[in-house]
Amino acid sequence: MPEPEYHPISGTYIIYNRVQNSGGQRLALTFNGDGQAITATPVQADLLTQQWVVQRYGPDTSGGSVYELKPVNNQGLETGQSSNGTVITLPARGYVFSIYRDETGYLIKNGHRQNPWSLRSATNASQIIFTSDSTDEKQRWHFHLVTDGAI
Repeated sequence: MPEPEYHPISGTYIIYNRVQNSGGQRLALTFNGDGQAITATPVQADLLTQQWVVQRYGPDTSGGSVYELKPVNNQGLETGQSSNGTVITLPARGYVFSIYRDETGYLIKNGHRQNPWSLRSATNASQIIFTSDSTDEKQRWHFHLVTDGAI
Protein backbone atom coordinates (compact mmCIF):
# COMPACT_ATOMS: atom_id res chain seq x y z
CA MET A 1 0.00 0.00 0.00
CA PRO A 2 1.45 3.44 -0.91
CA GLU A 3 2.36 5.92 1.82
CA PRO A 4 -0.48 8.46 2.43
CA GLU A 5 0.02 12.02 1.23
CA TYR A 6 1.11 14.66 3.75
CA HIS A 7 -1.96 16.66 2.64
CA PRO A 8 -5.00 14.95 1.09
CA ILE A 9 -5.70 15.65 -2.58
CA SER A 10 -9.04 17.20 -3.51
CA GLY A 11 -11.71 14.53 -3.83
CA THR A 12 -14.63 12.76 -2.20
CA TYR A 13 -13.78 10.95 1.01
CA ILE A 14 -15.12 8.91 3.86
CA ILE A 15 -13.36 10.42 6.87
CA TYR A 16 -13.16 8.12 9.88
CA ASN A 17 -11.50 8.35 13.25
CA ARG A 18 -8.49 6.33 14.35
CA VAL A 19 -10.38 5.22 17.48
CA GLN A 20 -13.07 2.56 17.07
CA ASN A 21 -16.23 2.11 19.14
CA SER A 22 -16.51 -0.64 21.76
CA GLY A 23 -17.79 -3.03 19.05
CA GLY A 24 -14.62 -2.53 16.98
CA GLN A 25 -16.37 -0.42 14.30
CA ARG A 26 -14.72 2.54 12.60
CA LEU A 27 -16.56 5.82 13.21
CA ALA A 28 -17.02 8.14 10.21
CA LEU A 29 -17.98 11.81 10.02
CA THR A 30 -21.72 11.87 9.35
CA PHE A 31 -23.79 14.76 7.95
CA ASN A 32 -27.06 15.35 9.82
CA GLY A 33 -28.53 18.42 8.08
CA ASP A 34 -28.16 22.19 7.82
CA GLY A 35 -27.05 23.71 11.13
CA GLN A 36 -26.78 20.30 12.78
CA ALA A 37 -23.78 18.85 14.58
CA ILE A 38 -21.63 16.41 12.64
CA THR A 39 -21.53 13.08 14.43
CA ALA A 40 -19.49 9.91 14.17
CA THR A 41 -21.36 6.76 13.18
CA PRO A 42 -20.17 3.29 12.09
CA VAL A 43 -18.73 3.34 8.57
CA GLN A 44 -21.13 2.36 5.77
CA ALA A 45 -19.29 2.88 2.48
CA ASP A 46 -22.46 3.44 0.42
CA LEU A 47 -24.02 5.96 2.84
CA LEU A 48 -23.96 9.39 1.15
CA THR A 49 -24.18 11.19 4.51
CA GLN A 50 -20.69 9.83 5.26
CA GLN A 51 -19.15 11.13 2.03
CA TRP A 52 -17.42 14.51 2.06
CA VAL A 53 -16.08 16.67 -0.77
CA VAL A 54 -12.66 17.91 0.32
CA GLN A 55 -11.45 20.88 -1.76
CA ARG A 56 -7.86 22.06 -1.34
CA TYR A 57 -6.90 25.72 -1.58
CA GLY A 58 -3.54 27.50 -1.57
CA PRO A 59 -1.12 28.01 1.32
CA ASP A 60 -2.45 29.07 4.70
CA THR A 61 -0.67 31.28 7.22
CA SER A 62 1.39 28.30 8.45
CA GLY A 63 2.65 27.38 4.97
CA GLY A 64 0.36 24.37 4.60
CA SER A 65 -2.87 24.08 2.70
CA VAL A 66 -6.42 24.82 3.71
CA TYR A 67 -9.56 22.94 2.70
CA GLU A 68 -13.31 23.27 2.53
CA LEU A 69 -15.26 20.18 3.61
CA LYS A 70 -18.77 19.82 2.17
CA PRO A 71 -21.31 17.02 2.51
CA VAL A 72 -21.55 15.27 -0.87
CA ASN A 73 -25.35 15.35 -0.84
CA ASN A 74 -25.60 19.10 -0.04
CA GLN A 75 -22.61 21.03 -1.39
CA GLY A 76 -24.31 24.35 -0.60
CA LEU A 77 -23.22 23.64 2.99
CA GLU A 78 -19.80 23.20 4.53
CA THR A 79 -18.27 22.43 7.89
CA GLY A 80 -17.90 25.21 10.43
CA GLN A 81 -17.86 25.85 14.16
CA SER A 82 -20.90 26.33 16.37
CA SER A 83 -21.03 28.66 19.37
CA ASN A 84 -20.75 25.64 21.70
CA GLY A 85 -17.58 24.22 20.13
CA THR A 86 -19.09 21.48 17.98
CA VAL A 87 -18.42 21.00 14.27
CA ILE A 88 -21.62 21.73 12.32
CA THR A 89 -22.68 22.36 8.73
CA LEU A 90 -23.41 25.93 7.67
CA PRO A 91 -24.19 27.69 4.39
CA ALA A 92 -20.98 27.77 2.30
CA ARG A 93 -19.05 30.96 3.04
CA GLY A 94 -15.44 29.88 2.67
CA TYR A 95 -14.87 28.26 6.07
CA VAL A 96 -11.51 26.55 5.73
CA PHE A 97 -9.49 24.07 7.75
CA SER A 98 -5.90 22.91 7.84
CA ILE A 99 -5.52 19.19 7.17
CA TYR A 100 -2.17 17.47 7.44
CA ARG A 101 -0.74 14.11 8.41
CA ASP A 102 1.68 13.19 11.17
CA GLU A 103 2.94 9.72 12.10
CA THR A 104 -0.39 8.82 13.76
CA GLY A 105 -2.94 10.00 11.19
CA TYR A 106 -4.45 13.18 9.77
CA LEU A 107 -5.35 16.17 11.90
CA ILE A 108 -8.12 18.63 11.00
CA LYS A 109 -7.68 22.06 12.58
CA ASN A 110 -8.71 25.64 11.91
CA GLY A 111 -6.78 27.55 9.24
CA HIS A 112 -4.14 28.60 11.78
CA ARG A 113 -3.47 24.98 12.83
CA GLN A 114 -5.15 25.37 16.20
CA ASN A 115 -8.16 23.67 17.77
CA PRO A 116 -8.19 20.16 16.26
CA TRP A 117 -11.35 18.21 15.57
CA SER A 118 -11.93 15.34 17.97
CA LEU A 119 -14.53 12.76 18.86
CA ARG A 120 -16.30 13.78 22.07
CA SER A 121 -16.24 10.05 22.88
CA ALA A 122 -15.66 6.84 20.90
CA THR A 123 -19.36 5.98 20.83
CA ASN A 124 -22.00 5.87 18.10
CA ALA A 125 -23.46 9.32 17.33
CA SER A 126 -20.70 11.11 19.27
CA GLN A 127 -20.43 14.77 18.30
CA ILE A 128 -17.30 16.10 16.66
CA ILE A 129 -15.82 18.93 18.71
CA PHE A 130 -13.04 21.50 18.57
CA THR A 131 -10.53 20.95 21.36
CA SER A 132 -6.99 21.88 22.39
CA ASP A 133 -3.91 20.20 20.92
CA SER A 134 -2.86 16.89 22.41
CA THR A 135 -1.65 13.48 21.30
CA ASP A 136 -5.14 12.02 21.89
CA GLU A 137 -5.97 9.42 19.23
CA LYS A 138 -9.54 10.82 19.05
CA GLN A 139 -7.96 13.78 17.20
CA ARG A 140 -6.55 11.56 14.44
CA TRP A 141 -8.47 10.83 11.24
CA HIS A 142 -8.14 8.64 8.15
CA PHE A 143 -9.18 9.93 4.71
CA HIS A 144 -10.45 7.18 2.40
CA LEU A 145 -11.07 8.22 -1.22
CA VAL A 146 -14.48 6.92 -2.30
CA THR A 147 -12.99 5.98 -5.70
CA ASP A 148 -10.57 3.60 -3.94
CA GLY A 149 -13.42 1.17 -3.20
CA ALA A 150 -14.11 -0.74 -0.01
CA ILE A 151 -12.61 0.39 3.25
